[in-house]
Amino acid sequence: MSTGLGTEDRKRLGVRVLTPEGPVYEGDAAMVIAPSVEGEVGILPRHAPLIADLRIGETRIRTLADEVHAFATTEGYLSVEDDQVLVLVEHAEPADSVDRARAAEALRQAEEALAAAGDDDQAREAAERAVRRAQSLLRVADMGAGERRESREGRPLENGDTPGLG
Repeated sequence: MSTGLGTEDRKRLGVRVLTPEGPVYEGDAAMVIAPSVEGEVGILPRHAPLIADLRIGETRIRTLADEVHAFATTEGYLSVEDDQVLVLVEHAEPADSVDRARAAEALRQAEEALAAAGDDDQAREAAERAVRRAQSLLRVADMGAGERRESREGRPLENGDTPGLG
């Protein structure tokens, strides 16, 4: 049975990461890993249609050139259909744009807010969310540092490539 797709087309995903401010990533990929509320979900070409709720975490996109683009993402949705992946989130910050010192300070402040929340459920929930967001930013910042190190030591950047952005 022929699908009408060439062999190359069946080995790639079209990926879009969108926020209310606009697209953060658009391009082809070999794989997408996203933080669903049920655990991480890995998407490869020819994946069955899927809609998933996303939690705060790290979304990773492995390109056809075997580079990984990592994003600190907030809650949202992921949709997969016909080898097209759409990630809709409130915020998505690329690894190479995360200010590690700012994220560490945000984590410190969020932990203080959590300690001060006491019996206030709403304040506790907001502080817990802020802690998860800051932790995600720190993990993605570390991923970005690894990408930059690999690019300097492994292969030279070409045509003004920026690690983590492509």
